[in-house]
Amino acid sequence: MTVVEFRDSESSTRRILRWVREWGWFASLVFVPAIPDRFSRVYDDILTASNWLGEESLFFNLGYWKDNPRTFDQAGAALARLLATEAHLGPDDIVVDVGCGFGDQDFLWADEFGPKRITGVNISAKQVEIATARAAELGLSDIIEYTHGSASDLPQPSASATKVTALESALHFPSRSRFFDEAFRVLAPGGRLVTADVVPLANEHVSSRTSRLRPLEKLVHGIFTTSRQNHTNAEEYRQALVTAGFKDVRVYSIRNHVYPQYAEYVNLKLRQPEMRRINPLIRTFFGRRGVSFWAPWLDYIVATADKPPSGDGL
Repeated sequence: MTVVEFRDSESSTRRILRWVREWGWFASLVFVPAIPDRFSRVYDDILTASNWLGEESLFFNLGYWKDNPRTFDQAGAALARLLATEAHLGPDDIVVDVGCGFGDQDFLWADEFGPKRITGVNISAKQVEIATARAAELGLSDIIEYTHGSASDLPQPSASATKVTALESALHFPSRSRFFDEAFRVLAPGGRLVTADVVPLANEHVSSRTSRLRPLEKLVHGIFTTSRQNHTNAEEYRQALVTAGFKDVRVYSIRNHVYPQYAEYVNLKLRQPEMRRINPLIRTFFGRRGVSFWAPWLDYIVATADKPPSGDGL
């Protein structure tokens, strides 16, 4: 199945009707109190394949642009490779990929890093269905499976994985701290958690020009974090991992290789006629104008954290 097959060919009338439905679904989110249900609806009904930027993939991340990738697909793949490299992913690994989207990073990891097993966990039933179909189409069902579940209550036995990953998904979790606890439980001793995540930028790193617009800060943080429990800057993120029991915690920023290049690319990309399929509100929010609104308040981090080996005093 190609990416195009997940995007209906639409007449202009059908496209407008879809946009109206999406606007209605977006407005209805205010009446969905449970955070997992809210984000399940976002990804089932609004941020669908028809509303995203990939041409040959269904990557739903902002990408890693350090080495000047030419396309959104390549930038998404570069971010997936960065996580796999930080995880030291290899043939003996059993991976739990939390917030797995449509599975593109899992397919790349299976092809390039050859782990023994990957289980993708997602709160979106529709994405689980599509990712499962895509894995079967690629002949990867023997090593990749997808399951519906929450990051706050992972459907895996304790000490059953060597690696846990969350590629630009933990910002949507009800509580990162709860997810860190669950990742620690699921990992075998000596296992590693790796995340790529969007978090509030620490105040000392916000430019003086931006800091004059403080009323916007809470709005942006409210959009990109699910609750006060997730209003966590990079240092607080590191402390939360330590509190969960992890050792050798490393948290570093890659925002300078994400937001500027993404904004430049998407500014050109959205001028293409094919991009008219994307909902105008989403085009605005994820386009250059939207990035200039929200990126000054946000960091983009990569975190690695190890569960101590057996006999390490825990």
